[in-house]
Amino acid sequence: MAIDDPISAFEQQYMKEEPSMPSKLAKFAADHGFGLALPDGGLALQILLKVIDNLFNRESGQERVRAMFELFKGEFHHVETTKASHEDVQKAIQLAIWYDRHERDDAKRARYVKLIGSALKSEEQIQDVASFIQTTEQLNERDLTVLRVINKVMNKDGDWKQQPTPGGRSTRKVHPNTFIQRAQELAIQVAFALDQNGANDVANREEGYGICNRLQGFGLAHEIDVQARELPLTNYAFRPSTYGIRLLRLLGEEVPNYEFYVQKYTKEN
Repeated sequence: MAIDDPISAFEQQYMKEEPSMPSKLAKFAADHGFGLALPDGGLALQILLKVIDNLFNRESGQERVRAMFELFKGEFHHVETTKASHEDVQKAIQLAIWYDRHERDDAKRARYVKLIGSALKSEEQIQDVASFIQTTEQLNERDLTVLRVINKVMNKDGDWKQQPTPGGRSTRKVHPNTFIQRAQELAIQVAFALDQNGANDVANREEGYGICNRLQGFGLAHEIDVQARELPLTNYAFRPSTYGIRLLRLLGEEVPNYEFYVQKYTKEN
């Protein structure tokens, strides 16, 4: 029975197989008038062909893997002296190559290489390097943009104050009011960073709040209670988590107060 829907024809003839040559798909399209049947003058076909090329073109995939190895080679001379677990680094590199081979995202590729290189060079032992690669793979550009804004607004020099604690020891702390007082600044700066017109309009703050919650889901940020939120009056306060601080540092970002986030106590003699 003839198949009238060209998408169904495409799926039945090719998606049940693993074509290694996208040219087969182009020939199929030409023979069956596939491009003419699709909207946007065949743009949909171009997208489909690009997807299949990314998934099944072994030659271009192998070339990308070779290029990835070349990028990592510049970091390998730190392996002998690194404090990171060799097994963990190996897993992280394997994951990075796997993700890059299939996603072909140059921006993420650069982050993978930077992150692993930073972990190898770090003077402290970075635990679970592979988990940082997994998290980075799931973050989009807007997620990272907002995480940087949280770090900039909610993590400033001088925020951590030395305070006594029971037992005669002292530690540095940040009072919740420090974050709460910056709620409006955070909401507005996030809106600007997301290129939203009229960022001072409170209605534009809801998207940023959603992204902050997404970051919280990854363990990269924590929400600070401000007040009951009356939509669309969406002031909100999030602070970076220790995990978020570590990730930003591994990606080469400037991170104030890093030593306070990663150490529990700072004693005064």
